[in-house]
Amino acid sequence: MVNLLTFDIEEWYHANYDDIDPAAYRGKGSRFVRQMEALLQLCNDNHCRATFFVLGCIGEDYPDVVKKIVAAGHDVASHGYGHQLAYRQTREEFKADVRRSIDILEQVAGQRVLGYRAPSWSIIERNFHYLEALEELGLQYDASVFPVKTFLYGIPDAPTVIHRPTVNGRQLSLYEVPMSVTSLLGRNMGYSGGFYFRFFPAWLIRRAIRQANAAGKPAIVYLHPRELDPEEQRLSLPCKEAFIHYYHVAGNKEKLASLLRAFPFTSIAEHLKSLS
Repeated sequence: MVNLLTFDIEEWYHANYDDIDPAAYRGKGSRFVRQMEALLQLCNDNHCRATFFVLGCIGEDYPDVVKKIVAAGHDVASHGYGHQLAYRQTREEFKADVRRSIDILEQVAGQRVLGYRAPSWSIIERNFHYLEALEELGLQYDASVFPVKTFLYGIPDAPTVIHRPTVNGRQLSLYEVPMSVTSLLGRNMGYSGGFYFRFFPAWLIRRAIRQANAAGKPAIVYLHPRELDPEEQRLSLPCKEAFIHYYHVAGNKEKLASLLRAFPFTSIAEHLKSLS
């Protein structure tokens, strides 16, 4: 079983907490370029192909980085334009935001954008019908649903396998690629990305991936560039949010490298070819 490697490509200040305005930090310095160089090298060293969900504003600010992603053989997908929560946008605003990002990324990358992931997993129950807008934009898949429940996101009873979702009684033509979860005390729990990846020990993550593979499901890993760089600047956040955002960033790069050595990984688009 080949697993799916994904990265949400954004700056250190792209966060969806109250009182944080990412636009206020834009252009004021970061280690983003060196983070991306290290990330691409890590993929190359471990012969992994990945999906990079890139913000449209990153395409504007760092077009050379986007071109390097493509040159290295990876897929460029949309993460929206400026990291706004999808459920705080109207359907029209959401569609325009995604279209804007697609236009920028396709122009820079020179290849078609096939997929989308909402910032902070912000496709939830009340805006699930926004998937129809992605279909209208010609996308082949969405990867925005996290089958858990947190204070910020999640659809806890969502399917945990790749499928074609049904909206308003109609099965869509695009695929939904939900984030990987495992069962803990009868509840779904993430394990292979973001805070969950940093929080849980490597042996538990490897065990959960083996369990998913044994059940015929690819595990999906996701991380952000800032999560591999303990020297990057940090936002001033309340204790809970700071813990979620920054816990155990040090050592996370080697943790990812060890996982890439232990399991085969590819991109979402490459995996979906086997389903069609």
